[in-house]
Amino acid sequence: MIGGAKVEAFSVGQCRVVPARNVIARGENRVSLEPKVMQVLLGLKMRSGDVVERITLLDEIWNDDEAADDSLTRAISLLRKAFGRLDEGSYIETIPKRGYRLVPTGPDATNFSYKPDVAPTIAVLPFDDLSPENNQSYFADGMTEEILNALTRMPDVAVVGRTSSFAVDAKAKTVQEIGADLNVGHLLEGSLRKSGDRVRITARLFQSSDGRQLWSETYDGELGDIFEFQDRIARSISTELSQVLGLADPILPAPKFTKDPKAYAYFLQGRELVHKLNGQTTIPSGISLLERAIAVDPEFTDAHAWLALAHFILPEFSRTTDWEKHFDLSRRALEKALALDPQCSMALLVQALQLAYRGKLDQALTVYEHAVTLDPNNIETMAGFGLGLMSIGLHEQALPYWERIIEQDPLCGIWHTTYGGLLLAAGEFEKAEAAFRRSFELGFGAAAFGVSHRMAERGAKDAAINFMEENFDALAPIEQAEMRQPLVRRLIYKAYLKKGPVASWLLRTALKRRLKDRDAQPTAASVIGFLFLADADSFMESILTKPNPYIGYTIARIWEPTAESENVRNHKDFRLFAERLGLPVAWNKYGWPAGITPWSHASEQRVTAA
Repeated sequence: MIGGAKVEAFSVGQCRVVPARNVIARGENRVSLEPKVMQVLLGLKMRSGDVVERITLLDEIWNDDEAADDSLTRAISLLRKAFGRLDEGSYIETIPKRGYRLVPTGPDATNFSYKPDVAPTIAVLPFDDLSPENNQSYFADGMTEEILNALTRMPDVAVVGRTSSFAVDAKAKTVQEIGADLNVGHLLEGSLRKSGDRVRITARLFQSSDGRQLWSETYDGELGDIFEFQDRIARSISTELSQVLGLADPILPAPKFTKDPKAYAYFLQGRELVHKLNGQTTIPSGISLLERAIAVDPEFTDAHAWLALAHFILPEFSRTTDWEKHFDLSRRALEKALALDPQCSMALLVQALQLAYRGKLDQALTVYEHAVTLDPNNIETMAGFGLGLMSIGLHEQALPYWERIIEQDPLCGIWHTTYGGLLLAAGEFEKAEAAFRRSFELGFGAAAFGVSHRMAERGAKDAAINFMEENFDALAPIEQAEMRQPLVRRLIYKAYLKKGPVASWLLRTALKRRLKDRDAQPTAASVIGFLFLADADSFMESILTKPNPYIGYTIARIWEPTAESENVRNHKDFRLFAERLGLPVAWNKYGWPAGITPWSHASEQRVTAA
C-alpha cells in the first residue's frame, strides 16, 4: 500500500515485481524483499525515469529513524543484487550527491545502459604451515580468516564462508574441482613459514574455471609485521580482483587489531576452539586462551568480543554448575568490546544475542540490522539478522538472507539446520528434511533430531528411532551425556517420536522439574522439548523466566504449521507473551506475520522503561 492505495504488479526488465507479496520474480525464480526495501522500489517506480532524492525516500519511508540513512543505502544494495540475480542487470542508477533513478524499461529504455550486477565470487583456502617445526597452523589459519574477513568488506564480491573454505581438502583436489565444489570463480591460497622471528608469507590468486594463476606475491619480514602482512595481502588481492573483474577500486577499512604477537597467538588459538563449539572442555579452554590474550593486551577489541561470545554460548555446549555466571561474564566482556569499538561486528552480534536473551527481541532486531548494514557481506551478520526475522515470524523476509548464506557457505552444517527450520515454517516439509539431513552429513550432530522428527511426522516412527540409535555417537557431547542411559533414550523416543501418552507425561514432568531447578542450566533442546510435547504454558514460561543462549531459534519454532506450534500461537496468553518479548514493536517496524492481526499494545512503554 502507498498512500492508502493498493499497488498492482509491474515489470522491471525481465522481472515481475509483486508488491503485495514483497517479491521480485522471473519465471519460477524469485527473491523475497523486506517491506521497507519494497517501499524503496515503489518510491522509485512512482517517479520512474526521474531522479528521486535521498531525503525524499528517507522522509517517506523512515520518518525520523536515526538509522535511516544506512538503511536506505542497504535497501538500494539489496534491490540491485535482487535484479542482478534474476536478470543479470541493475536498473537502479545512482545520481551522485542527489539520489537514485529507476531506469525506464520497455520502449523508452534504449537510451539507458546498465552493468552486470552478479557478484564475482572468491574462496580463501587455509594457508599451509611450512614452518620447520610444523607448529604454526593456528597462525596460518588466523592469516586465512583475517584475509577472508577483510575481503567480505569489498562491496561487490561474494566471499565463501569460513566453514566451507576450511572444509575443503585442497591437497586432494585441483583448482577447478575446488571451484566447482564451492561454486566460486576465484580461489586464493597461500603458505606461511616461520623460523625464529622471521616470517615468509606467499599468496596466490587463481581463476577456478581453468586453474590459471592471476597473481602471486611473497612477503618477508619479522613476526611483529604479520598484521601489516595481512592488511597488505588483503589490499593487494582486492585491487587485483577489481582490475580483473572491472570493479571500482575498493577502499578497505584500516585494520583494528593487536600489535602484540603473543596476544595474537593466544587469540587465534582461543577463537579456533570457540569455532569448534562441541566438547566439555572446548569452549572453556578457548575462554582461558582469550583471557590470556586480553591479559597481554587489555585493549584487544576482538579478544573481548569473542570472549563475550564464548561465555554466552558455553551453557549450550558444556555442562556447568554455574551457568548464570557465564552470562554475567559475557555482559562484562561485551561492555569492554563496545567501549573499544562500537562498530565491531562480533560485539554487535553478541549484543543482539544478549538483548534477545533478556526478552528484548525488538531491540535485538535493530542491532542485528545495524550489524548487517555495517558489514553486509559477512555471513555471521546475515545469519544474525536472518534468524532475527525468523524469530518474529517473517520468514519470507528472512529467505533471501538464508538462500545467500547457503550459497556462500554450503559446507557449514549449522546453517543448513537453521535453513531447515525456515523451510518448516514455510510448509516445505520434504525440503526441510533434506536440509536437516545435509546438516547432519556435514557434521552438525543436533540435526539428527530434526531428521528423526520429520521422519516420525511422515509416519516412519520406527525408522526415526533406528536413525537416532544408529547415529547416537554423532550427537554433541552434552546431548550424549543427557541421553547416555538407554532407558532415558527410549523414554525420549516414545515421547517425541511416537507421542506415547505415558512417556510424554513422564518426560514433561522431568522437564518441568528441570525448569524449576535453579541450578539446572537452560538449553534450546529443553525448551523445544516443551513445544514437541504440546505444553505451551511451560514453553512460554521457560522463555520468559529461564531463557537459553539460542532463544531466537527456539521462538522461531512457534511459526511452523504444526499442531504443537499452533498451540502456542492460539494460546490465551500468547498476546501477553508477545508483548513481554517486544514482538509488536518489531512487527510495527518490519511487518506483521501471516495469521497475526495487528493489535494495540503497551510495548512502546515497555521499551521506554527499559
